[in-house]
Amino acid sequence: MNKKNFIGAVLAVLFLTGTSYGQDSTDQSNPPQDQGSGAEHAHRAPSQAAIDACSGKSEGDACDYTNLKGDDKTGACANTSDGQTLFCKRSKS
Repeated sequence: MNKKNFIGAVLAVLFLTGTSYGQDSTDQSNPPQDQGSGAEHAHRAPSQAAIDACSGKSEGDACDYTNLKGDDKTGACANTSDGQTLFCKRSKS
């Protein structure tokens, strides 16, 4: 295999395996919403900081926390889609 074909093969493997650079995976306070299609959707688990922000609070209460990047986030306490965990769901602003 010549060098040009080798490089092309490596790039194809990286593309096909979904390798992504520069995506932020540290702020998990806003999991994808169920679109109601009936199909199971993959949801990211809320960060521990987002969960801790709603400790002792009720759904709908105002909350705030600092994410892993050091950014301050505000929102309202909400339950995960399975109803098992209360977390601070950040505002869309």
